[in-house]
Amino acid sequence: MIIQSLFSLLGFFIFLFFVFLFFQIRISSLIKKQKQEIGELKNCLRKSGKQLVELRSIIIGIGKRVNEQGDSIKHINERLFELEKTDTSSRLYTRASKMLKLGAGLRELIEECELPKAEAELMMSLQKKLTGKEKIPPLETTPDM
Repeated sequence: MIIQSLFSLLGFFIFLFFVFLFFQIRISSLIKKQKQEIGELKNCLRKSGKQLVELRSIIIGIGKRVNEQGDSIKHINERLFELEKTDTSSRLYTRASKMLKLGAGLRELIEECELPKAEAELMMSLQKKLTGKEKIPPLETTPDM
């Protein structure tokens, strides 16, 4: 009976040994898989870090260009404002041109834009030639004497 109990006990320990061995092999294979996954994740993280550095430098470059363009636009707006303040006569010609496009007559140009009659007539003639209502005379190759 003692020998039978010893064999039972020995069988139980052998069973426990194989169960332990099975779990150890299973755990080591899971650890190996996790190490591989960790390696792949580290590679992905490294690549993402490089891409982030590239994107950051691109964004910084774009930001500098945007600031430069903003400065240029600001300068252009200031210059335009200065030109609008100093060149009041050109505004009259611009207004006269718009009025002609809308069909204004000679008297309207003279009165509204304060243009001399000769300039108003010249603008009307140019506008008619530009719209094709009046033909442009050909250039002569030999001047009249």
